[in-house]
Amino acid sequence: MSRFGAAILTASMLAATAPAPLALAAEEAPNKITHEAAWGCRDKTDLIDLLFLGISATFDNQLATALADGRCVYFTAGESVVIVDPGANGLVKVERPGASPAAYWTQSRNLN
Repeated sequence: MSRFGAAILTASMLAATAPAPLALAAEEAPNKITHEAAWGCRDKTDLIDLLFLGISATFDNQLATALADGRCVYFTAGESVVIVDPGANGLVKVERPGASPAAYWTQSRNLN
């Protein structure tokens, strides 16, 4: 292989691998919680069950129980989170950065 061919091969390999770190960095970029009453649950099933309850009195009781049990948490407006799983149907899995990060499912409308 000529030097010119080796240079082209090397350049094409670098061009093919360069976007991967940029994409990874974009996924790990912190997002902000935008709503005051944003909440999330560790288990996606818990989140879906609560969302189906809507604005009923049962929702308030079930959310209060899940918050007390530690299965769900409230987020503060402006809190930084990292998207771990973009999910589907308007749900995303986010992680709170820190010493012991915990991941929670929440509605994508709660993020910037």
